[in-house]
Amino acid sequence: MDTMLFNDLDHHQLSLQNCCDDLAQQHQKSLSKVALHKRFNGRSLDFLKSVLAEQMASKLGVAGENNWQPFSRVMIADSCKFALPQKFEKDYPAYSGNHAKSLMNIQYAFDLKHGNWEGLELTKATENDLAYTKRTLEHIREGDLYIRDLGYVSHAYLVKIVKEKAFFINRLHPLWNPVLCDTGKAINWVSLYEKIQQTRSVHLETMITIGTGQNAFNCRLTAVAVPEEVWAERIRKAQIRAKSVGYHLTDEYKQRCRFSLFITNTSEEMLKAAEIIQLYRLRWQIELVFKTWKSLLNIHKVKAVKKERLECRLIAKFIWILINWKVFRCIDAFIRHHSSDYACSMWKFFKQARKCGYALRMAVIGKLQFADWCKVFLFNIKSLLIEPKKGKKAAFAIVNNIFNP
Repeated sequence: MDTMLFNDLDHHQLSLQNCCDDLAQQHQKSLSKVALHKRFNGRSLDFLKSVLAEQMASKLGVAGENNWQPFSRVMIADSCKFALPQKFEKDYPAYSGNHAKSLMNIQYAFDLKHGNWEGLELTKATENDLAYTKRTLEHIREGDLYIRDLGYVSHAYLVKIVKEKAFFINRLHPLWNPVLCDTGKAINWVSLYEKIQQTRSVHLETMITIGTGQNAFNCRLTAVAVPEEVWAERIRKAQIRAKSVGYHLTDEYKQRCRFSLFITNTSEEMLKAAEIIQLYRLRWQIELVFKTWKSLLNIHKVKAVKKERLECRLIAKFIWILINWKVFRCIDAFIRHHSSDYACSMWKFFKQARKCGYALRMAVIGKLQFADWCKVFLFNIKSLLIEPKKGKKAAFAIVNNIFNP
């Protein structure tokens, strides 16, 4: 575990000899390359997975958990794909049309409220996001808020959320044709756009019904008119796609493209329309996580080795990330406790964590006291703060504005 977690080299640089040298240096254990190669097997992979699962199940109780009321958890999920050497195309095939022969897909879900990892799986790229949603429906819990990209959303998924007394914020799927609750008629997108223009509103809200029969449910629709240039670009791209498969865009579809459409089953007392739009945009937080994994930690840089060795190395990397993620959450909570105007930057933290990886290794095995680790890692806590960007609010500022005005 120690050698797998704390070796300084990335997977594409790490050789069996490097691991053997590390074992000899850190633990005075002599092992040949052949012997180590044999240790990468199904049992060692199961062991590493069990360690990761235990770490994920061990939740941190940190300050700030009273945010996001009245929701128990605020769940977001997304996937991250990266190419593998052709050697792995049988175990991790790429979908047709992709230039890569082999692709790995990482399905990741975490709770924005508590900062806990709720799901992490190495899957085939050929299993789409909807299939992942179907497999995880039983994890939906009462009181949770689920914010998902359209790729994860199906009618059955939303019905399950409503049935479990949980909540969702999503885009309206372009293939769904909801009706107005008060009239039972389809939405007239031309009239809706004219109303927004006349009232000069940023957005309009109405109650709609999605589905029919026993699986029908009511929710709020928030329509935001997009600028003319955005609308024109949407139509241009849609026409290219339509031409490639031999069909024409309907007038209704073109008018519907004038809007960004959000749906939710939260009440207006819980979240106002403007807050729904802001919260949905917090999904980009997961993109920042993926960017950190790839750009700083090189999770996607791998080489052609035995399948079990590849997977063991990846799982070990995620255990290392999760350990540091918990440290990040504690430092972030400490900063916010002292000033609600500041928060810890994930990017800056993991850059520092990578640089000071050896100090964490010494602390974990008991050769460095916690106070001494703090002196190494937190010598200048101001250097870890999020720097405000002009015209953009940080995620913590959006949450504060909504839940702690």
